[in-house]
Amino acid sequence: MKKTKEDQMSLAGTEEGEILNRLNERVERAIAAIQELRKERDALRKRLDEAEERLREQTNAGERLTTLEEEHQRFQRERSEIRNRIEGILSNLEALEE
Repeated sequence: MKKTKEDQMSLAGTEEGEILNRLNERVERAIAAIQELRKERDALRKRLDEAEERLREQTNAGERLTTLEEEHQRFQRERSEIRNRIEGILSNLEALEE
């Protein structure tokens, strides 16, 4: 049964009208709270996305650092091998001169 304007107006001063007003206020507060929570959720999602991106960048940087450290160690080993060969060659040349 649909209420007419007159029926709604007659409710305005009654206890039922008060109940409807309180219910309306609660619904409006709930809507405002939901909107605020959605804003907070969106802000938190953005922060999470940014944090995940920074983590990916740091992981990539860490992997690059590991690769560079491995290359550095390899170059150090090669340098040591070259030094040992040169010293061996020099020793052989000195032995020939004697």
